[in-house]
Amino acid sequence: MSESDLQNQEGKEPEGSTGSGATRRRGSLLNFFEAMKIVNTASTAESVRQRFSDYVSIGLVVVCILSLVAAVALPVPAGFKLLPLVFTIGAVIFYIINRLGIIVSMTPRQALIVWQVLIAAFWLGVTSSMLVMIFCIYFFSQGGAR
Repeated sequence: MSESDLQNQEGKEPEGSTGSGATRRRGSLLNFFEAMKIVNTASTAESVRQRFSDYVSIGLVVVCILSLVAAVALPVPAGFKLLPLVFTIGAVIFYIINRLGIIVSMTPRQALIVWQVLIAAFWLGVTSSMLVMIFCIYFFSQGGAR
């Protein structure tokens, strides 16, 4: 439930409204902090229940982190070092599939916004991965030159 829904139930006008039904836009950084406050409030609300798959996803994140650290820290063959990465990709796909079901309960506009955020997160992951890869290639190629 959004903050405006919560405020409307309480009989208050949503923050940023002009009273005429039109909502004024805030800056991006303010929107980020407001969104984080709403998510924090919603995640601690008693009316919100976690599903079993939510707990499985949280457990998979912990297992993935530990397996990635072990792959780097332990002396294992290079082929085995890729297994935790493949496992992590599988866990992320599992997480996304479990969360996409909520789109069914949204309005078309909300669903489109969630989809756009998901695509933006995908591109952030892709470009971040490329940056890390390029950094590693540069770092290890310079290490032999010294």
